[in-house]
Amino acid sequence: MNADAAFDEGTNTAPMTLATQIGSRLAVDGAIQAATTTGGSTGTVLDATTDISAPTLSSKIDVGLRVTTPEVTVNANEPVNIGFSLYNEQNDAPLADQLIKVQVKLPTGWATFLHLTTDDRGFASYTARVLTTTNVTAVFDGSDALQSAHSENDATLTVRPTPPPQASRRADRPAVSVDTPTVNVNLPASSIGEKAVYLASLHAGKPYVYGAEGPSSFDCSGLVQYVYRQLGKNLPRTTDQQYAATTRISQYNKAPGDLIFFGSPGNIYHVGIYAGDGKMWVAPRSGDVVKLQTIYTTSYLVGRIP
Repeated sequence: MNADAAFDEGTNTAPMTLATQIGSRLAVDGAIQAATTTGGSTGTVLDATTDISAPTLSSKIDVGLRVTTPEVTVNANEPVNIGFSLYNEQNDAPLADQLIKVQVKLPTGWATFLHLTTDDRGFASYTARVLTTTNVTAVFDGSDALQSAHSENDATLTVRPTPPPQASRRADRPAVSVDTPTVNVNLPASSIGEKAVYLASLHAGKPYVYGAEGPSSFDCSGLVQYVYRQLGKNLPRTTDQQYAATTRISQYNKAPGDLIFFGSPGNIYHVGIYAGDGKMWVAPRSGDVVKLQTIYTTSYLVGRIP
């Protein structure tokens, strides 16, 4: 998934009841006995045979959870609304003000990237942007009164193939504009690279903090390391180390997920994650935030995660 994004009250839950049943008769050898105190009053005698029933708890309500937009076909980076519905399976009543977790399928498994709260219709949604076909699901952890639930279906966001360019450029005349680069259709981006772009987009707006490694703030190499760690790739921490750990790629063959390095070998001072269309996800500088930014110079190096 690429881009700056990811994928709304009344409560309708049945309360858990506690029924306490305490025997009104206290049995001693099968009979009720009275004991007379020295003052002449009587009192009830309790001993080990006293029968006090244990509290009984009502069972939890069965919950249903479904994706309301299970099959969607979009263009790459096109916004699309993905919805979820939470309801009481016994009477189909909506369950409001409940927290559900939205998960995306990565090469390493399902990962939670968003939390949503259902509205008075038991509905919640978010706007997603994807670069490659992606699967999304939802999970409800349950409560004291409600059973946990996993969505009965997943959302599959299918990306339409990109049409080939109408005219190819000459191999001996490379494009130099970073705003409108020529796409090399012979070298498609890896799915892991596109997932990296999507995961980076989830952190849009988080502040740049020098030395920060996430998830609430980042510096440039901290963002790169955090994103790729979620994809099972353990990158070193600094920009120079990350440059040394990648495979060199031509500017004209770069693909989403490749790393854009600024500086020279041994003196790399900045890095971003290439997102396509001459742009990169980056934590720029102090006072700024993680954002999608145009590659602002033609003097940069490209590294691919092996």
